[in-house]
Amino acid sequence: MTSSTSVKRKPVLAKPDLAAEANFFLEHMGWPVSIDVTHKRLVVRTGDALDAFRIPRALAEPVALELSSSLMAGPVSRDDDDRWWTFITERRQRANVELLHKLRAARVHATPPGGQLVVPPVTNSSAWWHLPQPGRPLPPWSAVVGIARRVIARNR
Repeated sequence: MTSSTSVKRKPVLAKPDLAAEANFFLEHMGWPVSIDVTHKRLVVRTGDALDAFRIPRALAEPVALELSSSLMAGPVSRDDDDRWWTFITERRQRANVELLHKLRAARVHATPPGGQLVVPPVTNSSAWWHLPQPGRPLPPWSAVVGIARRVIARNR
């Protein structure tokens, strides 16, 4: 006899093949992604092939939508709690650029050159708001800054 109550279980996701994922990013995106064996994750150093911003979701969503409508959508990943989004951009032109106070006050954080950026596997589509697209250029660093500033000014 079977019970009419069933236990709902969270689906078990297959662990990504980190070597294959790192290879995808290198071959198709030109990102020198490496494997952090200790934490079982992918990382890339900023300032060489790309740069990045972490933005709180409330600000990140309108920024991502405006980038998309301006035909500058780029890869945007989300943290596990969907509280912070990471915008991956082309490498900034100057290494010592400091974010304006308005951006820092809105909790926008630029990953410093030489910093480590955790990159979710592309097979984990739920970790991405917008997946990396092979052959598509990354949005300019300055464009993400400009759009974030516009969104902040509009929301005042």
